[in-house]
Amino acid sequence: MAEQANGMQEWQWLLAENVTTGVIIGFLVGALVRFATKAVQFLLIAQFLILKWLEARSIVMVDWDRLTMGVVETQEIVVGQASNLVDTIMEMGVFGASLAVGFYIGQRLAK
Repeated sequence: MAEQANGMQEWQWLLAENVTTGVIIGFLVGALVRFATKAVQFLLIAQFLILKWLEARSIVMVDWDRLTMGVVETQEIVVGQASNLVDTIMEMGVFGASLAVGFYIGQRLAK
């Protein structure tokens, strides 16, 4: 009986360890993704403004139609990869769920 109780405590400890690790890693990844997203957003806006300014001064000519076609094609690839990532996380069980919770918390708390 004592051996069964000891096994149960070990199982609970491993579960708690996986949940804690998942939440911490998820939080860190969520905060880093939030920060990186803001940095990339700033750089893309700055690049767009510089290109528009150079185009208005007739320094460069930008074919906006060709430029945006690449974005549309890339979007389908990104959606497919995101779907695969979500499937992989869900297959990891408790760790994946706690990772998703930590990621959500990191996204909400990072400013």
